[in-house]
Amino acid sequence: MEFFSEHYFSLAGSMPENRTTVRNVPLYYGIQFNYQGALRLKINDGPEFRVEGAYAFITHPGAFFEYGSVDGRPRHHNFICSYGERIRKYVESGLMELDSENPLIPVRNPERFLQSMYSVIALTSRVGPVPPRAVLLYEDLLLQLHESKADALKLTPCQMPYLERLIDEIRLNPQNDWNFEKEAEACHITSTHFRRLFKETAGLPPLQFLIRSRLQKAAALLIHSSDPVSVIAEQCGIDNPFYFSRLFKEKYQISPLEYRREFTGYAAGNE
Repeated sequence: MEFFSEHYFSLAGSMPENRTTVRNVPLYYGIQFNYQGALRLKINDGPEFRVEGAYAFITHPGAFFEYGSVDGRPRHHNFICSYGERIRKYVESGLMELDSENPLIPVRNPERFLQSMYSVIALTSRVGPVPPRAVLLYEDLLLQLHESKADALKLTPCQMPYLERLIDEIRLNPQNDWNFEKEAEACHITSTHFRRLFKETAGLPPLQFLIRSRLQKAAALLIHSSDPVSVIAEQCGIDNPFYFSRLFKEKYQISPLEYRREFTGYAAGNE
């Protein structure tokens, strides 16, 4: 049964260490997502935009796009390209907004957005007809962008860049000793207002976002290093290994050692 007809996927992928520059007039409509790193973007003869961190933009036929990394530094880029009558309806309804003057959308919840993209990429890479769920998830991506852009308008021009830089810095260096009271002062707002704006931008309150970022770093270290759990906990900014193990199990439903064995087969000793 055709639940989502006239939507076709042409290209999709993820490039965690992308350093290339793209210059073309696209054949398809593309959701382009810069998850991490510095991005530069220029459309036709317009100004060049430069941003750092989680931003998305839409590429489309009829315009010349130039985008890529800044100074050859790696960035994590993800893309999904589509075509068909259903895409035209997204554009006409405003769900897919083609805005050459303000093309970059700060993604409110980059982890959720990235996972949604990964799901679409996985579904569209299968042999045979594209599962209807891929189209449903694609539409959810467009809705996330629409909501992110609406939320971004709630921030003042001076607050938005500060919060975006802060969120990206926390994601990259969660082990640091973050003081959100001081961050609120630096943003010239109250702690309560800071927490509200932070949640609107990142999708989580500051402390929860910090804990999640620390656990995500820990999960990567468990897979890519043989350090003991206690050392990894400290490297992620959590001094108490028992508290770290409890937090980790709450998020991933298994202990740190079980997580390591599950994804690496590493037979750890007593840690």
